[in-house]
Amino acid sequence: MFESVMNMESVLVQIGEKVYEENRGKLEKVYSGKVVAIEIESRKIAGVGESVDEAYRAAIKKYPKKQFYFRKVGKERAAGYLFLVE
Repeated sequence: MFESVMNMESVLVQIGEKVYEENRGKLEKVYSGKVVAIEIESRKIAGVGESVDEAYRAAIKKYPKKQFYFRKVGKERAAGYLFLVE
């Protein structure tokens, strides 16, 4: 089970980073230093905030019960992810 969780984490990070890279120019121009929430399934920017909590609150309004990848916009990525636990 631990291995499958690690593989899922890896996939979430890969997808999240790919979406970030595809939107890097706009994100860094408009949201530098903020945190973005990327909805993994739709591969869309779901929320933006000053913190992970703020980005998450914005994201769940658009995409309830989904998985998100969080990334600080800029060179220091401070990446993370969130699993939906029911």
